[in-house]
Amino acid sequence: MPVSLPLTFDLSSESEFYTQVSTGIQAAQQANCQFLSLGIPLPTVDPLMLLAGLMQVSGESEHFYLEQAGEIVAACGAVATSSVQGSQRFSDLQHFSERILNRVWAIAPAEPRIFCQFSFWDDAANRAFLPRWQVIQRRDQVCLTLSCALETSTPHRLWQDWQLLQRALAHLVADPPPCSPPRAIALPPLTEQYGQFITSVKRALQLLEEGDLEKLVLAAALTLEQPQGFNWLGTLQNLRQQYANCYIFSVGQKRQQVFLGASPERLVKIGDGVLCADALAGSRPRGQTQQEDQRLRNGLYHSPKERYEHQVIVEFLCQTLQQLGMSCEVPTKPRILELSHIQHLQTLIQAPLPQPIHILKVVAALHPTPAVAGYPASRAQDWLRQLELFDRNGYAAPLGWVTPTGEGEFIVGIRSAHLQGTHAHLFAGAGIVKGSQPEREWQEILWKFQTMISALA
Repeated sequence: MPVSLPLTFDLSSESEFYTQVSTGIQAAQQANCQFLSLGIPLPTVDPLMLLAGLMQVSGESEHFYLEQAGEIVAACGAVATSSVQGSQRFSDLQHFSERILNRVWAIAPAEPRIFCQFSFWDDAANRAFLPRWQVIQRRDQVCLTLSCALETSTPHRLWQDWQLLQRALAHLVADPPPCSPPRAIALPPLTEQYGQFITSVKRALQLLEEGDLEKLVLAAALTLEQPQGFNWLGTLQNLRQQYANCYIFSVGQKRQQVFLGASPERLVKIGDGVLCADALAGSRPRGQTQQEDQRLRNGLYHSPKERYEHQVIVEFLCQTLQQLGMSCEVPTKPRILELSHIQHLQTLIQAPLPQPIHILKVVAALHPTPAVAGYPASRAQDWLRQLELFDRNGYAAPLGWVTPTGEGEFIVGIRSAHLQGTHAHLFAGAGIVKGSQPEREWQEILWKFQTMISALA
């Protein structure tokens, strides 16, 4: 991806904008690029609110949002897209991202990225896009990347896009979106879900005893309905307030159809020559008092069943990364990740990269991990197709972003829901190993449903 010097002119001057952007377009064309990305520093602004404003003033519905630990990436509009399915979906979207990003002429501080959302199963749609507007916040620094396709764009079109951004910023200052408090949602009767889940857990335990599996992660689905529909922006606001130590995410291509959640699980991150992956498995609820919380934490940490379930994930990640030529650095003991309603065993794995590797190649090797499917992977997936009576869609699947150098970050879409008009489809899963108790696993499902139930607006 060629990179030129920053824009240095008055962005409020239409004539200067035309002159400078025309120069950038000519340089991009001479370099045989197909796309142009302008990087523009912004004043301190909430990227989520700016994303909502851009979607409102532009009419765009395709978006991607990811927030964790002070870094936020928000994007909307599509300049280039790809939708694929099948067993080669990861490599197909890797080729798409490489082809597009290698043809971008970037004017610093532009940071063009490709955003990807995968489905759990390979026979469903998997999508990637280069956004028109992208906002990145790192601590108190905010940068906008405005991208266009050269064959369909002119300085006038880019000026219009810039003016839409200005309108969104003005709306944000003059009339910020109100907060939407969580709704008091009572769980509907779950007799059918309970019966199906308990039956599936008992079958899984038989398979474990017979040696067909070492672990199976069974999910349950819950549909909630509100006549007035659900507010995706209000739900995201609630998630980011309640789960500050999770990855808050939202993706969608159509209005009233959004996949969002608060995932505690990063699949993989590559940056500065180092790969990071998370092993997350083993769960307990949070206690109502400090003493009860400590008792549950100790029970989780010292449980042979939970430690075994967790170790399966650690060994899978390390073996897979070693097969890709990496040496893993692994802590000797897991730590406890404490969330609002639940706590988990977590091990953070690092691997220095002996040579560059595209992040989607790693995602392809890791998905699905034993944390979301089971082990061995092929047998676990065969049984999931038989025992789960619903489509996971984006639940437990990777979503994230890719840079021009093949670095990036992908999380796992758990603690999530599909908002579709007046319906919210929630998902939660539990890992079944030898020693699992069906009733206890059902309670774990209910704890995990609370992540989304407590935030729906």
